[in-house]
Amino acid sequence: MAVELSRLIEKVSHMDITLLAGEKGLSNIVSWVHMIETQEASTFLEGGEIAFTTGIGLNNSLSILELVENIWEHHAAGVVLNIGPFLESIPQEVIDFGNAHDFPIFSVPWKIHIAEIMRIFSFAITKSDQASLEISAAFKNAIFFPQQEELYVVPLSQRGFHVNWNYYVCVIKLVQKNDQTVPSKRLETVCGDVDNFLRHRKFKKYAFCYNEHQLLAVLGNYAGENLALFLENLKEQLNICLLENENYYMGIGKSTKSLRCLYKSYRQALSIQNLQQNNKISRSLISYSNMGIYKLLMGIEDRDILTEYYEKTILPIDEYDTKNNSDLCKVLRCYLKNNGSVKDTADELYVHRNTINYKLNKVSEILNLSLSSLDTRLQLSLGLMLQDML
Repeated sequence: MAVELSRLIEKVSHMDITLLAGEKGLSNIVSWVHMIETQEASTFLEGGEIAFTTGIGLNNSLSILELVENIWEHHAAGVVLNIGPFLESIPQEVIDFGNAHDFPIFSVPWKIHIAEIMRIFSFAITKSDQASLEISAAFKNAIFFPQQEELYVVPLSQRGFHVNWNYYVCVIKLVQKNDQTVPSKRLETVCGDVDNFLRHRKFKKYAFCYNEHQLLAVLGNYAGENLALFLENLKEQLNICLLENENYYMGIGKSTKSLRCLYKSYRQALSIQNLQQNNKISRSLISYSNMGIYKLLMGIEDRDILTEYYEKTILPIDEYDTKNNSDLCKVLRCYLKNNGSVKDTADELYVHRNTINYKLNKVSEILNLSLSSLDTRLQLSLGLMLQDML
């Protein structure tokens, strides 16, 4: 979604552009270009731009150092100073500022048309954005339309994502504190911020995008320490980006055997994310490998089987609860968790044993099953697990 500054500079190396300061910032990610001639104009920067100035706006109340400081304060990726009639030379204090803050400062002589440099930069950024969009679209096709291989195999292969690599899919749901989904515009902003951060950290062969109310990360040929490091950086930047009233749930599926199996990892990741959101597992548990018995259910590819099983076990009770404002599902879940002990269930829910017996009898009546049967309890336990996942 952006380009590293050093790569942009390489494209104009023939145009007499010189790095004066801030060499350590050459890995900064550039999102766009902007002309900044006044202090007021610097407020239009949104972060990540490469700024250009001819010095035409400098006067007794605004020095070049103050202008550069303002550009830096608004999180620009760097600044290009056009040496000429309005800016004859670069003071040492400006160079010292750039080095002190790892803020790249370049100079280019007046004979060089900075409009041409801006055009080259803009074209490179646009081309990079287009490539990112194509990669993201192809990965979405692989996840949601796996049978239509023509929509993703060739496009991703051309971008360096090999068909027979192992792939992971990570699903992130961004929510407000009341568990309401965040607006699409906000999701897009977070997506861009996180993606730029990951690129700044030199991660390659991944895609980070958003789909409806989800953020999706697809990792190609990652394993072991590289996978752990990616996830660590991903969570780090998410925590930085989130507003005070925001939270997120995250799951990562099992490694696939090829690009064609991407949808499997996605479904597993989505199930883990749902389990977190339903408070059935800790938010620290994000990996398929840590899901215990849930792994067996996540491994069933035919979602219709899972849905049908849930509908024949738990759905009738769920519908009864909704219609009658009752809590039979809650009581049943507690009863099964306590290994069929009415006493322990009553103690945990702080109600009389007769109340528990009445509600359990109601469950038996609705399902036409005997809860005294171990096989029945196992079936219902699995049904409740599916309720948590679906």
